Amino acid sequence: MKLLFKQRFFSWFDSYDIYDESGQIIYQVEGRLSWGHKLVIYDQNGNEVGNVLEKVMTLLPKFEIYKNNEYIGCLSKELSFFTPHYHIDYNGWHIDGTLTE
Repeated sequence: MKLLFKQRFFSWFDSYDIYDESGQIIYQVEGRLSWGHKLVIYDQNGNEVGNVLEKVMTLLPKFEIYKNNEYIGCLSKELSFFTPHYHIDYNGWHIDGTLTE
């Protein structure tokens, strides 16, 4: 299943709608005022299903992921040159990316 992200144009904080391939909204993501970034994820019925909280005071960006207020993992950027590297502390996943213009 593909998910499509669309940021809302007029919002004070980061706000996104996440659609499936048929154009139905699956999740809504709302930015909240917090020390660092905080994103709250809601399902189609408006129920809160997860949070992403930025850890401040770290050398590189790091975000903790919570599902139903229970810690499930962490996304962190790794020190690298030329191409960005990220680590997801969940199921041993690892993401490598390349810079494009």
